[in-house]
Amino acid sequence: MKTLFISEDLWELVDKGYIEEEIPGDAIRDVRKNDAKALFFIQQAITESIFPQISKATKSKEAWDTLQTKYQTTSLVAAQDGDGSQTDIPVMDDSVYGAAANGDIEALKKIPASEFHAQLSPKHNTILHIASEFGQIECVNWILDFPSSSSLLQRPNLNEDTPLHLAARERHLDVVEALINAAREPTLDIETGVGADKEMLIRMTNKGKNTALHEAVRFNHYDVVKLLIEKDPEFNYGANDSGTTPLYMAAERGFTRLVELIIEKSSTSPAYIGFMGRTALHAAVIRDDYGMTKTILEWNPDLTKEVDKKGWSPLHYAAERGCDQEIVKLLLENSETSVAHLRSKDGKKTALHIASFHHHTKIVEEILSHSPGCREQVDDKGNNVFHFAMMKEGDDDFNPSNYFDNYWLELGGLVNEKNAQGNTPIHLLSLNQISDFSFIYGIKVDPKAYNNEDLTAYDIILRAKEDISEKKDDIQRSLKIAMAEISASFCEEETKRREKKKERKEYISQLQKQGKTHLIVSALITTVTFAAGFTLPGGYKEDDGKAILSKKAAFGAFVVTDTIAMVSSLCAVFLHFFMTMRKRGEYLEKHLLWAFGLTMVGMGAMAIAFATGLYAVLPHSSGLSVLTCILCSCFFLSIAVEYCLFWRGTISEIINKIIDKILVASERKENADA
Repeated sequence: MKTLFISEDLWELVDKGYIEEEIPGDAIRDVRKNDAKALFFIQQAITESIFPQISKATKSKEAWDTLQTKYQTTSLVAAQDGDGSQTDIPVMDDSVYGAAANGDIEALKKIPASEFHAQLSPKHNTILHIASEFGQIECVNWILDFPSSSSLLQRPNLNEDTPLHLAARERHLDVVEALINAAREPTLDIETGVGADKEMLIRMTNKGKNTALHEAVRFNHYDVVKLLIEKDPEFNYGANDSGTTPLYMAAERGFTRLVELIIEKSSTSPAYIGFMGRTALHAAVIRDDYGMTKTILEWNPDLTKEVDKKGWSPLHYAAERGCDQEIVKLLLENSETSVAHLRSKDGKKTALHIASFHHHTKIVEEILSHSPGCREQVDDKGNNVFHFAMMKEGDDDFNPSNYFDNYWLELGGLVNEKNAQGNTPIHLLSLNQISDFSFIYGIKVDPKAYNNEDLTAYDIILRAKEDISEKKDDIQRSLKIAMAEISASFCEEETKRREKKKERKEYISQLQKQGKTHLIVSALITTVTFAAGFTLPGGYKEDDGKAILSKKAAFGAFVVTDTIAMVSSLCAVFLHFFMTMRKRGEYLEKHLLWAFGLTMVGMGAMAIAFATGLYAVLPHSSGLSVLTCILCSCFFLSIAVEYCLFWRGTISEIINKIIDKILVASERKENADA
C-alpha cells in the first residue's frame, strides 16, 4: 500500500495528514480530492470484516492510523524477512495453526472464510500453506471449496513459497494434485483480482527462483516430479538463483531416474544449464556415472561441445578426475573431432594436457587414439603433453617414459620441444626431481638441451636443494652418465661409491642391531632401579609409612645412586627408541654413542646403589658388609676405567674428523679461487 501511495504521490497525505487552516484557499480543493483518493484505496484494500473499523474515518491518515493501531499493538509478532529485516505482522492464533496442521476442519469452520487471508504465521504462511505442508488433503480440499481460495493458491509467504512449493517439497502427491486441479480453469478472485490458472501456479517461483519442480527434484520426489511435468509438459524450466535447472539438479545429485523422467516426459527440450555454466552432461561426468552419461548423450550429443565458465568441456573433467575409460570413449565417439582440441580459458589447456598432468595414462591413450592431432597442441606457456607429465610431484608410481610405448608419443619432436622458458621435458624432470631414469636414458631424449637461461637439466639438478631420500643424487648421476661426460676415473669413482654405499648400508644395519641389544640392557636397568625405589632396604615404619633407615648416610647414598641409575637408563631407552625413526648413519652413530654412555652411567650407579643398600641394612662391624663394598667398588672402578678409555678414543676420533673436514674445506676453497 505504501508503494501504491508513493506512486500516486499520496504518501505524505496518508503518513502526515493535513490541516485545512494551513492550506491556501486555491489549493484546498485539490488536497481534499487527493486525500479522498487515498482513503478510497485503503477502503478497497481490506475485507468486509475489517471495513467497519475504518468506516467512520473521513481522512486517509485517520483510516491508516486506525489500521496501524489495530494491527501493530495487539497480537503482533516480529517475523524475519529474507533480507534479515524484521516486519511486524498479525500473528495466527496457535489454535488455528494447530487445526490447519492437524487437519481439524471443525475448528477451522469457526473462522470466517474472509479471514483466511488475514490469518498469517510468523513466516506469512496462510492456513492453506500449513495444511499443504503437513499433507492434510481433506483440509486442503475443504479450503479450496471456498470461492475466495483462488487467491490463496498463489499467495506467497515470506520466502515467496506458494502452498504448491511446500507440498512438492514434502512429497505430498495428493495435495500437489489437488492444488493444481483447483487451478484447472483460469478464474478471477472477486476480492483480490488475482487469477489462478494451472500453468501460472506451476511456474511460480520463490525467492530462490525455484519452482515446485525444483523443490521436488531437490529431494528426489519421483512421483511429484512426474505429475508436475505431465501437468505442464511444454514449460522449459529455467535456472534458479544458483544457475541450476531441474535437469542439472537431478544429474548433479545422481538421480538417474529423474534425469530419464525429465528428458522423456518434457514435450520441449528441457533446460540443462547448472552451476558455473556447466551442463547436465558435466554433472554426470563429474559423478563418473556411465549410465547417466549415456542417457544424456543419447538425448543431446551436442552437449559434448558445451563448456562452462572456465572453458572446460565434459571431456576436461573426465580427464581431470580419471573417470571410467568407457565414459571417455562415449564422450569422444558422440562428439566431433574438435572436442579433443577444445582449450580452457585458464591456461589454454586441452583435455590431453589435464590427463597427462594427473598421470591418467589410459585416458591419454584413449584421447590420442580418437584425435591424434591434439598431440601437437600446447598451452599458453608452450607446454606439451610431456611437459605436463613432468609437473606433478610425489607420484612415484608413474613414469613419463611410459608414453614412449604409445605410437603417437614415441617420436623425438615432442620429447625435446621447448616451452616459453626454453625448458624441454627433461628440464622439468630435473626441476621437479622426478625419478624416471628410463626417460633420462631414452635414445630420443636430448639431455644437453639448453633453456633460455643457458642451463641444461644437469645444471638445474646441481642447483636444487638437498633431498633426504637421496633422489637428487641419483638423478644427478644419471644425467651425468646420459650427457656422456664419463671417463675412466668417473667409472672408478662410481664403483667405489657403490661399494661405499653398500658398506654404509651394512654398517647402518649393524648399528641398528647394536641399538636393539643396548635397548634391552637399558630397559632392564630401568626396570630394576624403578622396582628398588619402591622396595627400600629396611622397609617402612608402620605408624607413618616412612623409611626405617632414612637417617643413615648409606641409605641416602642408595636413594641418590638408584635415582641416577634409573634416570640415565631411561634417557638411554628414549634415545634407542628415537633411533628407530632414523635411517641415516650419522644420526644412528650419535644416538648410539650417547645411549651407550648413559647406559654405562646407569650400570655404575646401580652397582653403587646395590653396595650402599646392603651396607645400610648389614651390621657395620660385619666383614660381609665390608667385602660387599670392596667388590662393588672394584666393579665400579673397572666400569669407570673402561668408560674413560671409550670416551678418550671417541673424542680423539671426533677431533680427527673435524680436522679432516677443515682441511678438505680449505682445499676446495683454494681450488675454487684458482
